[in-house]
Amino acid sequence: MFTRLTDRSRRSVEAAFEEARALGHDSLGDEDLLLGILRADDGIAAEALSSLGVTLESAREESERMTSGALASVGISLEEIRSQAGDTFELSLPEGRKILFSPRAKNALVWARKEMRRLGDAHLGAEHVLLGILRNEDGAAVRMLGRLGVWPETLDERLFELRRRPATEG
Repeated sequence: MFTRLTDRSRRSVEAAFEEARALGHDSLGDEDLLLGILRADDGIAAEALSSLGVTLESAREESERMTSGALASVGISLEEIRSQAGDTFELSLPEGRKILFSPRAKNALVWARKEMRRLGDAHLGAEHVLLGILRNEDGAAVRMLGRLGVWPETLDERLFELRRRPATEG
């Protein structure tokens, strides 16, 4: 699958691993793939997200709110841990620690390849990865987008608008 990645989509997957590491995720989730697309900030996938008001910072903040909420549901306060640990608190993972793809991220990439084929494209771009992410209706990335006021149908339509735009437009 990864042999068909464009340079742009490869950069977004690499950025997703960097985001996962910085956020302390022990596996790369679909939300990290979304953050990677925003971090790479290149191409129609990032343009579609930004045109709907989704920025890297807003998505990171929402990811952290969701993590904090998940921890709170089992009685752990991330804010309390941070305040007690002070400056020594570090969420990120060490550089050498291996991060694997989560089942949802794998599923998003499988869907990305299906989208690539459905659209008749020869290479897997970041826009296909974003479409694959959107197919995980119960995924963290779709929930995160919803909390940011962006619905999969709206983002899907925006991606297709941008794909139909003549190449001479910016």
